Amino acid sequence: MNETQAYIGAIVKTRSAYHNLETDKTAFKSRPFLIIGAEYDTLPCDFTAFPISKVSTSQNIDPVHDIKVDKERYPKLSLNADTSYIRVHKIQTIHSSQLTIGILSSLSEAYPDLYTEVKAAYRGFSGGLF
Repeated sequence: MNETQAYIGAIVKTRSAYHNLETDKTAFKSRPFLIIGAEYDTLPCDFTAFPISKVSTSQNIDPVHDIKVDKERYPKLSLNADTSYIRVHKIQTIHSSQLTIGILSSLSEAYPDLYTEVKAAYRGFSGGLF
């Protein structure tokens, strides 16, 4: 197995920039992502990933493309929020240097049914593009 293959299907924490409205400056926070692809077989490289977010405003939840993850139901995923969403319609590219912590957990190994649901939701989303 190549070096980056271990990341596919894994949840990692990344360093993410955001604009802090109080200070009017760029700040950083640690955020979980589900890695679904790697640019190369070895590090450093870009990863393709879905953000995992707690969505505070219910009208921002996409009932088809936001996959609900309850901490109580999926405790092995090491997520902080009681309810999070894997956001398959918000695909992002993350450089491996942005990983703040190695692999937190493997969604594909710990909960293969949920991983299959995520893949199906993404296929549905991507099939509707173009």
